[in-house]
Amino acid sequence: MLKLLIVDDDKWIREGIRANVKWSTEDIEVTGTAANGEEGWLLVQQLRPDILLTDIQMPLLDGLQLAEMVNRAYPLTRIIFLTGYDDFSYAKKALHLQASDYILKYEDNDTILKSVAAAGRSLLQELRESEKAQKSQTLIENKFFSDLLSGVPSIDWARREMDLLGIRWEGNYFRVAVIQPEDLRRFSRPGIEENAELLLFSIRNIGVEQFSGRAPKPFFVHYNHRINILFNLENPGEADQPDGSFAQLLEEMRNTIEACLKIPVSIGVGSVCEGFAQIPYSYNKALTAAHMKDVAGEPGLFFCDEMRHSQHSHHMLLKQMEQYIIKHYADEKLSLAAIAGEVHISPSYVSTLFKKYREINVIEYIAGIRMEKAAELLKQTDYKSYEISEKVGYPNPQYFSVLFKKHFGMSPSDYRKAQQG
Repeated sequence: MLKLLIVDDDKWIREGIRANVKWSTEDIEVTGTAANGEEGWLLVQQLRPDILLTDIQMPLLDGLQLAEMVNRAYPLTRIIFLTGYDDFSYAKKALHLQASDYILKYEDNDTILKSVAAAGRSLLQELRESEKAQKSQTLIENKFFSDLLSGVPSIDWARREMDLLGIRWEGNYFRVAVIQPEDLRRFSRPGIEENAELLLFSIRNIGVEQFSGRAPKPFFVHYNHRINILFNLENPGEADQPDGSFAQLLEEMRNTIEACLKIPVSIGVGSVCEGFAQIPYSYNKALTAAHMKDVAGEPGLFFCDEMRHSQHSHHMLLKQMEQYIIKHYADEKLSLAAIAGEVHISPSYVSTLFKKYREINVIEYIAGIRMEKAAELLKQTDYKSYEISEKVGYPNPQYFSVLFKKHFGMSPSDYRKAQQG
């Protein structure tokens, strides 16, 4: 429904137009009325009307001044001048201000309605054309970025396209991330392809909102049945280590997508590259990393750099992580993120290594260490159960007792008795 604001210093005319014209027949709603230009300007800012129907001669701020202010601040708003004088000088000024119409306030109701309705149709048509142009621009830009991911014909071609599209780079370094919904195939069965497209559209919107106003600069690309992100970097270090702020932002986005769309999602991150020609290399690395979920056994954030570790280095990383866990098992804040930060890899990759080589997830591994330490304290000391709970990283003694019984098949007190008997 189109919103109309009526501004006239004559209350009878103002209220008569509001009450007597059959606005609803043209899907128009009178959202407010004002008695002068200043009051009208305040309502314009508050109500954001689609159409302004205003008298010209008014105290404080006349209709022409009001129209100038509205044109500057809200150029899409349609303005119709309403006056009691059939004066050509007013009409000339109205044309200069690009008014939609200029009508006498004593015209019959149907004439006023037709004038306002015509202005409304003009506005809707402009909005449709603007939306169509925006969609066309988006499609053209997406085609350009898709070509960058698949391989540019030439550097000169890429620069020409950028100039035509008005795209500006922050620097000459790039990094690609691939967003991989794990059950996209479920949305891609014959006959419901539009559901898969809607899913990808939703993923893109979440990503755009998540990265709004944040660095590095992202370009979201619908390519190869996925949403991909091309990051433009001022320097190679801007998209930092797998345990840094860049990774945290991607993990935050991944979690938001999963929470909003109720689907498991993995994100693969390619290597940092220099120049247009290397973008496909980063993309392919990201695509491979996105499929590390098959090794990890669960979705997550995976960096291609982590995949270069040899089996020997995997065991070295595991040794470092296990030593860190043993050293910090009593800290209730010990977490997957803290362990990842210690060895400079992503939390998802920590999980992958434990699953692959220890056949257990990290949380279970930590709980196992804590339970063994608790058992030692029960055997070797007189600490009470709640004291032992705190010493092994569980501030909640009830939770500790539940975990202990699950691990050993008996409560802490029964375990102590069994050891002493």
